[in-house]
Amino acid sequence: MILLPVIVLILLTQPLKSLGAEVKAYSRRSVTNACTLVMCSPTENGLPGRDGRDGREGPRGEKGDPGPPGPPGIPGPAGREGPSGIQGSIGPQGKPGPKGEAGPKGEVGAPGTQGSAGIRGPTGLKGERGSPGERGAPGNAGAAVVLFPNGQGVGEKIFKTGGFEKTFEDAQQICTQAGGQLASPRSAAENEALQQLVVTQNKAAFLSMNDIKTEGNFTYPTGESLVYSNWAPGEPNNNGGAENCVEIYTNGKWNDKSCSEQRLVICEF
Repeated sequence: MILLPVIVLILLTQPLKSLGAEVKAYSRRSVTNACTLVMCSPTENGLPGRDGRDGREGPRGEKGDPGPPGPPGIPGPAGREGPSGIQGSIGPQGKPGPKGEAGPKGEVGAPGTQGSAGIRGPTGLKGERGSPGERGAPGNAGAAVVLFPNGQGVGEKIFKTGGFEKTFEDAQQICTQAGGQLASPRSAAENEALQQLVVTQNKAAFLSMNDIKTEGNFTYPTGESLVYSNWAPGEPNNNGGAENCVEIYTNGKWNDKSCSEQRLVICEF
């Protein structure tokens, strides 16, 4: 009980500076002790250690299986148009196309010009006066000259045309009235002469041959079978079941044709 008053007395009589110094010294000792506790005392989780060095790279693994293909990418922009190539050679001529349908029958043409008078025969001896006779028809030679100014001669034949077109029946009649008949080529030379007229007029022409009596059996107007022919490939084919007459193209080839069509009239004399 005596110590307590003495201690109080000492504290009161001791300078404040000394008291602050002691408090500071005591704080330091406390900090030192605390640091010692942190650094030295074992704890559950220690402070992190120094970073270790990286280890060496391990061996390369095996190549894995290829993955599934990815989706297609977006199409890129169109490239520039390339230069034009060298022009190719002309190809072979194609086959003739199918024949078209028969067109409507044309109107009847205007009457032809009147033929000039025939050649007058030699004067005979004067005889007794007889009864008056019938008037003779105009000469055939004059009609042929007027109606058929264009012609081609081959051998003993002359092929002539006036450039007009008629049906087969009308063409036959015109040629007969002129003293001839429709063109009837019997050789390659005669066919070539006809072709020249067809090319000049740029029109297909009727020939005299037909198979009106017997289908597929083409004959001349006299009834005899053909001794020469120049059919186009695949002809005659009787297209539509009504092709009984014959026409000649500008290339000289023949084709069976409907007799009601109108074609260039070429007669032979």
